[in-house]
Amino acid sequence: MKYGPDKWDERYGVDEYVYGREPNLFLKQNVKVIPKGNVLCVADGEGRNGVWLAKQGYSVTSIDFSQNAIEKINRLAQRNEISIKTICVDLLNYDFGENRYDGIVSIFAHFKVEEINKLHYKYFNALKPNGVFMMEVFAKEQLPLKTGGPKNISLLYDTQDIQNSFPSGKIELLKKDIVYLHEGNIHDGKAVVVRAIIRKPLDKEN
Repeated sequence: MKYGPDKWDERYGVDEYVYGREPNLFLKQNVKVIPKGNVLCVADGEGRNGVWLAKQGYSVTSIDFSQNAIEKINRLAQRNEISIKTICVDLLNYDFGENRYDGIVSIFAHFKVEEINKLHYKYFNALKPNGVFMMEVFAKEQLPLKTGGPKNISLLYDTQDIQNSFPSGKIELLKKDIVYLHEGNIHDGKAVVVRAIIRKPLDKEN
């Protein structure tokens, strides 16, 4: 089974937007918690979330390790007449810098737990003080369902996995939810997800 960029190049190498063009509902409902400014969308796929954030007035950088994904992000941005920065790179090997982003958005980006621990540490360093990390991922209970997500239990999570992955920060929301997804043909129907909103403390709070 393929998990690398070849798998995603194959999935995204079609004309249709396989996860649709509309933003993730959790992001849309909670976007106001992200301070206006620079936002990083990691594993942004075909760009539905990054492009929507740019339309809300954020300065957006979208990262994905599929070149086909990057091309579709750029096409979607052009269609919506907005500007967006794109980077084709493997998240696990990328230097995100420090104190650069007001928000980092991770929607259905699945890695092994030890990998998300490293990624979340890097994400937190890359956030500015008062910056917000927002994520939605599939929970372990999603495994038997056929509405999206990895078919490997080691790539699915519970709330404790996410809580343990952050060195510090104020957890504004962390919960498991049963939701009904309508995101293209792949995420469609009842699903079990873990959702999180975590804010980096202001310097004076450290």
